[in-house]
Amino acid sequence: MEKLVMDVVNAGIALFRSGEEKLKTAVVDLEKVYNDLKSKGELDKSPDAQKIRDLLNKTIADAQGAIGKTNASYDEIVAKLQANYQTIYAQIDTALPPQVKEKLKQGLDELKALIDKVKSK
Repeated sequence: MEKLVMDVVNAGIALFRSGEEKLKTAVVDLEKVYNDLKSKGELDKSPDAQKIRDLLNKTIADAQGAIGKTNASYDEIVAKLQANYQTIYAQIDTALPPQVKEKLKQGLDELKALIDKVKSK
């Protein structure tokens, strides 16, 4: 029985190794085909190819610009929220009775913690 188990294990190892070698060969072949295609594309200096390159470069630049604006807008919104929070906190401090003030301050402290958490992301 032990010999049968060892034979099955050895056969499995051989099968795994065989598949591993085939996978490595396939990756090398795919890389070669990719590099060949890339080289041929780089050699194509036709007006159509240049239009595609220009369009792709513009698309990438536009996407990067949009991402930059989005990040700036996000930071601006967080800053406004924080300023509003500080204003509300100051108004509460001067306008409300102590027992109500304490409950509201707890809620605002939780809101501040959430804003800080969002800001740190």
